[in-house]
Amino acid sequence: MTDRERAIAELQRLIEGIPVALVTTIAGDGMLRCRPMLLERVEGDATLVFLTHLSSQKTTEVRRDARVNVAFQSDDGERYVSVSGRATVTHDLERMRQLWNPTYRAWFPGGADDPDSAIFTVHIERVEYWDVPSSRLVRLWGVVKALATGEVAESGDYKKIEFGDGTAAD
Repeated sequence: MTDRERAIAELQRLIEGIPVALVTTIAGDGMLRCRPMLLERVEGDATLVFLTHLSSQKTTEVRRDARVNVAFQSDDGERYVSVSGRATVTHDLERMRQLWNPTYRAWFPGGADDPDSAIFTVHIERVEYWDVPSSRLVRLWGVVKALATGEVAESGDYKKIEFGDGTAAD
C-alpha cells in the first residue's frame, strides 16, 4: 500500500460515521460561507464527492475561487477533521446516474437526469485532525485543572496529512 493509499484509508477511518460535513467557500465579497452537505463518498484519487445544484450559490463561489474547507465532527465530540482543498463542479449525467440513490429525489425532483444536478468534488490538499479520546467529563476536569494551575488544557492529539503534491505524509 502506498503512502497516498494509507492516507486516504486514514481519512476514511477518521470520518466514518459522520455523514454530514460543513463545507466552507469564499463568497464574492471575500467573506467565508459555510453550509452543511451530505458526503456522497471519498474517492481513491483523494477527492470528496458531494451532490449539489448548478444554480446554487456555492457553485458560483467555487467557480470564482476554488479554495474550500470541509469540516467533520464526530457525534461524541472526540474527533474533529478539517479538509482543505480545491473544489470543482460538473454537470455529468452519467456519473450522477452512477451515484444516484432514490432518496436523492427529495433534493433532485427531476431524478438522476435533473438538469440542475451537479457533482461537487473537493480535491484534497491537506487533512488536519484532532483526536480527543477521553470523555467529556474528563475533558472538563482537564479544563478546570488548567484554570487552577495556570497550565494549558490538553486539546487532544493533532496530526496533519498533506496531499498537495501527489504524496501523503503524516
